[in-house]
Amino acid sequence: MAHRKQQKPVKARIARDHPFFDIIEDAYRVFGYAKPTSIGVCENCCMYAEIEADFFTPSIRDLPLHYLQDWYFAAYDPSGVPKRTWGYLLPRVLEVLAADEELARVALEVSLNRFQTGSRDNWSAAEWEVLDRFQRTYLEREMRRESGYLDDTLCMFGLAGWPLGDLLDQVSAFPDDVLARRFWHDWCLGRPSIWITAFWENGGNTEVFNFCTSRALYDRMEALALSPATDPALAEKALSVASVIQSHAAWARSHKG
Repeated sequence: MAHRKQQKPVKARIARDHPFFDIIEDAYRVFGYAKPTSIGVCENCCMYAEIEADFFTPSIRDLPLHYLQDWYFAAYDPSGVPKRTWGYLLPRVLEVLAADEELARVALEVSLNRFQTGSRDNWSAAEWEVLDRFQRTYLEREMRRESGYLDDTLCMFGLAGWPLGDLLDQVSAFPDDVLARRFWHDWCLGRPSIWITAFWENGGNTEVFNFCTSRALYDRMEALALSPATDPALAEKALSVASVIQSHAAWARSHKG
């Protein structure tokens, strides 16, 4: 057994009362892959030697957060890491994300893209059911909180292979008040602008921008702002969001012309 010089708390474990607990427990059960023979990333170079040598010694549940973070620092084949390695690590990866801890120090957006995690064809029915539940629950949490940026989360799932159209449909299905609060936080604190992360690939940034500046979203925010039933504080936020949409939308410029 390798000498473990990197003893630190495991960290990023979720408790039984955590909203993601059942999903993560199912992930550990369903993705019960055998320990791989390869770390699936650059060897004898990018990772700390002690961590690389000890990487598969702990059980997957006890894989320390700093081990995973070091693994994320390592370079990997652009086509992705082997499925047997990714499938083995995935329950722990999902738990870390559920615990709101950082995996890739570069950005949240690259947390799931080392394998096409969001491609249904890559998984069994049971595996996909867990991944689908995780994605929807995670997006629900991000929609209803007042931290981070929604686009970073959309990009994380988009880069990992989840169809962007489906992700945007999920966003659109949230009530108007949830949309107003989320976009007000993302766009209206400080200098008003539509936040689009730089990590998008293959035109994802354009598709998201088109959604964010759509007439449909503008109409929903305007209606919420002008409704006499809307709380005044929420109405002000909705009006601010509508104003940002209008200032960035091509349809608004065409209308002015």
